[in-house]
Amino acid sequence: MSNPVTSSVADHLVPVQMAALGLLVLAAHLGGRLCDKLRLPVPAGQLLGGVIAGPWVLHMVGVLPDFPVAYDTAVGSFNFFIFTFVSLVAFSIGEELHMSRLRTVGKSALVICLCQAAVTFVLVSLGLILLGRMPVLQATLIGAIGIVMAPEVTFIILNRLKIEGRLRNMLGSVEILCDIIGVMIFTVLVECGVVIQSGAEFSFATARWRLFLPVVKDLFLAHLIGVAIFIVLRALVRRKGKALIPHTHDTELHDGSLGLLHRVLAEHPSPSAEIFVVVVSSVSIGAGFAHYFHLPFLATSAVAGFLVANFHSHAIFDSLKITNISALLNLGFFAIVGSTIRFDSFDSTVAVYILIYVCFRALGKIVGTWIGCKVVKEDKKVASCFPYLMFPQAAVAAVEAIYAGTLLGDPVIPAVVLPAIVIFEVGGVIMSDRVLSRWRSWIAGEGDFLEIREAEEAVAASDMLLNKLSPASIKLDLKHPLKLGAIEEMVDHAVATSDQLLTSEEPMQLILEREQLMPTGMGHGIALPHCRLLALDHAIVVFGRHSDGVVFGGIDNEPCNLIVLLLSGAGDPSQHIKLLSAIAGILGEEEVREELLNAPDSDSFLQIIKTAAGGA
Repeated sequence: MSNPVTSSVADHLVPVQMAALGLLVLAAHLGGRLCDKLRLPVPAGQLLGGVIAGPWVLHMVGVLPDFPVAYDTAVGSFNFFIFTFVSLVAFSIGEELHMSRLRTVGKSALVICLCQAAVTFVLVSLGLILLGRMPVLQATLIGAIGIVMAPEVTFIILNRLKIEGRLRNMLGSVEILCDIIGVMIFTVLVECGVVIQSGAEFSFATARWRLFLPVVKDLFLAHLIGVAIFIVLRALVRRKGKALIPHTHDTELHDGSLGLLHRVLAEHPSPSAEIFVVVVSSVSIGAGFAHYFHLPFLATSAVAGFLVANFHSHAIFDSLKITNISALLNLGFFAIVGSTIRFDSFDSTVAVYILIYVCFRALGKIVGTWIGCKVVKEDKKVASCFPYLMFPQAAVAAVEAIYAGTLLGDPVIPAVVLPAIVIFEVGGVIMSDRVLSRWRSWIAGEGDFLEIREAEEAVAASDMLLNKLSPASIKLDLKHPLKLGAIEEMVDHAVATSDQLLTSEEPMQLILEREQLMPTGMGHGIALPHCRLLALDHAIVVFGRHSDGVVFGGIDNEPCNLIVLLLSGAGDPSQHIKLLSAIAGILGEEEVREELLNAPDSDSFLQIIKTAAGGA
């Protein structure tokens, strides 16, 4: 029989939870829109919206006289989402830990990252200890949080200004590596804090047994849970190689022998969304289990992501990048984080801590990056811009602060870090925008910066395509009557004729996943199967011709006689888009398609392409 008191509280809380969730999300949305209009970072507006709709502000202005406790409890019940969100962020970092990607990061990015992380950690920690008289563990935890950054904010600006090349690649590598290093140091320090708090007595003489071994044990168990998440994802999302599609059933992208659950996932019209559900569920269960036992749940999620990146399919990471879903998750995250910010414990001491953190983190980022650039003898223009692009902070820093404060019972850590995040979001974006605008004007000239004419872009894309083609790039004897077989012929030809280290398994896997999500039949007898690969240094293009045609699906579901395979490197997505545009531009002319269908040999076929592209 239910307790009437408990039922009464629950009945009272549910409508308050509903109203609180709506109020937080609406306030965050409006705050984000306002900041967008003012050309300020949207996450900062969402965070401020959450603060305004949070319990502290509403209590302060007297809006909640009737049920203050219920509203506080309702908003507090949403905090689990913060940890779920950052677990997914830590999992997605695993994509950047692919072995081939780590090998291509290069010495320069690694050295710059290490210098910057070390200087920032030392300056912030020492500043808080010496000037703020903060305890060592508390100060070093905030120092570790100071290392992490917000690469997504910087890349929004890079995309808007159309900045490519070395600066973009270096910036992305350094910021991702800083997040990884910061999370690792933070995880170890939090575990040290937990062990110290749980021990009756602690001394440096017993550090090995009281601190080192428990920390290693907790990290080991967290890694084991990460392995378990990987095993679950590998079992539930079966997407390995050519076994996805049997040659005898080309219109289906699944094999009945793979099991009911796999077939259920594969048969849905939007497999990426289905994979998203499985990923969120698996990561939440694993990270929640680790969190319950006070294990480093960020390490759990990052290990699972690392294993998926190296031993399974990248479609899993693609599912986390669905635009509408990711935007909604970000909105909810910043709304709830904002609601946790309280100023009732704010005093002059906390204000001093915030000032020290902001000043010394900014100084550490500038000095550390400058030292790294000097050590690796980076180009002067890159070195002059790079140190001022390291300021933005967002999701990872916010959750680390809340997690440490909750686990260690220390409200000072989030009280210092969360307000500072707003400062770094706003100031960092303004600084990054100005620096990157200056960089863009240096490398392109003011006229190019203001407007890149479409005609010039088309010519550049055509030239890029022609540079990738030779008679070996043409295959006129495609024979297989089904889509899988035709794609396999094209991929095998690309592997056989390329001078890069490439096997057919990964491109086949990614192309088939892409075909399952959205067929690449473009109409007018054209198909453009394509994917991006980590292993490629430069793009590979193969033009194929099938005399009878192959049904690819897509726009008109008619047989395709002209099939173009594009494999490009994952590090330069703009090149992939430009090559697709150039191919579409050439094959968009009916006369060109007719000439290609009637070309007697590879040399004639290639010459028709060159003429259509404006080449010699």
